[in-house]
Amino acid sequence: MNGEKAITQGISRNVLKLIAITTITIGHFFLYTFTTFRAFGLGKPWASILCYVCFVGPPIFMFFISEGFQYTSSKIRYGKRLLIFALITQVAHAVTADPQLGFSFKTFFFEWNVFFALLFGFIDLCILTSEKKWIVKIAGVLATMILSYLTNTEWWVFGQLIIIAYYFLRKHCVLKFLVVSLLIYLMFVFSDCNFGGDFVVSFYGGGMRYYMPFSVIGVALPSFFYKGRNGKKSKFLQYFFYVFYPLHLLLIDASMLLAG
Repeated sequence: MNGEKAITQGISRNVLKLIAITTITIGHFFLYTFTTFRAFGLGKPWASILCYVCFVGPPIFMFFISEGFQYTSSKIRYGKRLLIFALITQVAHAVTADPQLGFSFKTFFFEWNVFFALLFGFIDLCILTSEKKWIVKIAGVLATMILSYLTNTEWWVFGQLIIIAYYFLRKHCVLKFLVVSLLIYLMFVFSDCNFGGDFVVSFYGGGMRYYMPFSVIGVALPSFFYKGRNGKKSKFLQYFFYVFYPLHLLLIDASMLLAG
């Protein structure tokens, strides 16, 4: 009986977020430290799995932006929180991007992290659900997408489109899954499927067969297995899921510094 109840309720929000941060941490560790640790000598397919498992996480976090927009008591506070952590993460992102672990000004100003994709997607939802005329809405969304393109934001404009699709298709599980999966497929096509850097791709390979399976898992989990169950509520967990992103990058930097 308890098993049937658990299946009906689905996995909780906290469990989904833990899956996202775990897969992102593992994948980023093996991607960013590849030249230092060489994936500890692991060969295919394990090294490939450990490098690219990070693609499970972003679709889950994009889903929760659409959820947060729907249920937040203050969209202004929610947006400010996203902006603050996007800026904090950008500092860590610029350090991680520098081969000498210094500070990459090029990355800081022209290669924005995925938190900005989440922020732009949230802003797009605010625009699209406003009382403005459609021409104004379209212009506003295009403006955020142009900014995303010019700053080479991670997940490009597709991160925003995924958040929009999650929100407007929230009552249609199968259609939501198919549309978001298609958007991810198109993103990989237009980005030449070279995520993770040439040094990783040259050793373990790149391309759709590596990225898509993990990304599809990240779409399927909230689409089919999440039923709106919150899980344990606490301020610590609420902010931990924000702090985690810059923190895990800094911990990866520290591991490379310690390795010499």
